[in-house]
Amino acid sequence: MATILFSIILPIFDPSQTITAALESLSPQHGDFEVIVAQRYPVIATGFPFEQKTTVVTQAGVTRGSLLNCGVTKATGDVFLFLWPGSRLPDDALPAIKTNLSLLPQSVGGNFHVTYDEPSFFTRRLERLLKTWRYQGRYFGHSGIFVRREAFEALGGFRDVDLLEDYDFAQRLDNYGATLFLPQQIIASTSRFQNRKIQATVSWAIIYSLYRLGVSPNRLAKFYSG
Repeated sequence: MATILFSIILPIFDPSQTITAALESLSPQHGDFEVIVAQRYPVIATGFPFEQKTTVVTQAGVTRGSLLNCGVTKATGDVFLFLWPGSRLPDDALPAIKTNLSLLPQSVGGNFHVTYDEPSFFTRRLERLLKTWRYQGRYFGHSGIFVRREAFEALGGFRDVDLLEDYDFAQRLDNYGATLFLPQQIIASTSRFQNRKIQATVSWAIIYSLYRLGVSPNRLAKFYSG
């Protein structure tokens, strides 16, 4: 099986976000990888795991989509894996991606099943909803989107928007070629909707509906809070 170099891109969109959990989930990974931290604020200091093979890119005043693209400009890998703050990769994430991309060379990318770090009635319902949406070609950055370099370049990367940049990219990726929905589970954080489940649910329902009606993600970003 050919060697694959993974470029794991960790975006930090907000100074309150932390990538500690994401970095810790890289320790058990088997395979060749580099880490690119893309941040809008100078919040990452030295002294964290994998520092020797980590590149930190700081780009102030850009949208979320542009920040992700800035991270990719420093990537030298064959496959890009986008790992959101607070998310933890499954221990066998890289071998699973490598094996499935090799077995299905026509595939252009994909993502993982999502589970949450604090099980509850709310998160179980959300997990089922996300699984249903995934089979409809709708998925998000916290599910660990990965993509072959050539497919990413063919799609022109992420669009210069400040919300739903991941959803937009995932839909374009699905339309571009066959994608993989790997059974391994990425663990996502519940912190962004902790103690505000109803507010978060209503907010996202409104945002998604308006987006489907053609409202610009950059306009919607002004009303997004979490």
